[in-house]
Amino acid sequence: MPLVVQKYGGSSLATPEKIKSLAKRIIERYDSGTKLVIVVSAVGQTTDNLEKKAFELSPNPDARELDMLISVGERESISLMTIAINSIRPGLAISFTGSQIGLITDTNHRNARILEIKGDRLVEALEKCKIPVIAGFQGVSTEKQITTLGRGGSDTTAVAVTAALNADICEIYSDVTGVYSADPRLCESAVLNKELDYETMLTISSLGAKVLKDAAVEYAHRLNIKISTGLNSSGELGTIISNSAALDRNKFVSLVYNDKLSYKILYKEDSIFDNLSKIRYFQKSGSGGMVIFNQLYSNSDSEKCCSLSIVSSGIRSEGDKLLLMRNILFDNNEILAFDISDLKFEIFVKNQIDKAIIQKIHGIFFG
Repeated sequence: MPLVVQKYGGSSLATPEKIKSLAKRIIERYDSGTKLVIVVSAVGQTTDNLEKKAFELSPNPDARELDMLISVGERESISLMTIAINSIRPGLAISFTGSQIGLITDTNHRNARILEIKGDRLVEALEKCKIPVIAGFQGVSTEKQITTLGRGGSDTTAVAVTAALNADICEIYSDVTGVYSADPRLCESAVLNKELDYETMLTISSLGAKVLKDAAVEYAHRLNIKISTGLNSSGELGTIISNSAALDRNKFVSLVYNDKLSYKILYKEDSIFDNLSKIRYFQKSGSGGMVIFNQLYSNSDSEKCCSLSIVSSGIRSEGDKLLLMRNILFDNNEILAFDISDLKFEIFVKNQIDKAIIQKIHGIFFG
């Protein structure tokens, strides 16, 4: 009997009707002969709303107390999901927090790293033919403090649980079926990638695609965990990420648009170390330079910016297409910088990029 770990995002739990619908689908999969472990995120904007309350009380709330506060969202989700399943099949599901399954992390609050999962209670529940419902995003540190795993941390929880239980696959469900050649909401001609290798998926995630958290992909790569993406609303599976999915040379994979970046001009290079974990790109100029951050900042000395990236194996051999991409963006925006590696070419621009421009550039690479 296969053992599958499924992770569901907060949008699939947004209403009682959605929770009931998901509970029915989970039971149908269980009845088909699959052992299931369910990992869930907080509902909707719960985490953001909890953080907002904390910052209304203090401009610099204690990191330990923030973790204690925002871990509440996933506890709500596991309770609601378990209640819904058990209302259909009494006693079938049982909920667990991160600490209850022995998910041990380091002591880095707000962005903790998983060290191990003991998992004894999960094994016991599965032996009793139950469906464990686990709170994603949270664990307990080596100092016995509640910790959280950073944004998108429920994906990482699901991958880690898959490894700890030696499950067959980790299915991660979100609002998109899988990894497309571009965001389908921005490009009507985008096509689904059926298979990707870890390195390519990690590149796509790190550039800003929201299908999978990059930390989860890195964890899966290290532990050789097969991941399948899926659609929250229907359960349809999309892209398989594994070691065996090899890219053909010069195969274009995805055009990734990220409008959640910011940049600032530095007058001393040393100041980049103040926010080293948030830095995406640095360009030196004189004693300072320009730094681009992986997130938006509200402070007045940084400005919003965007990037558009093409991911491909053999990208350096496609100079003509890259030049066309650059020229189209240059004609419609102010280019700040660009970055190239063996797998991607990324252009940073000042203003948002119109859908029509994204579709035009998509046509260059995917025809």
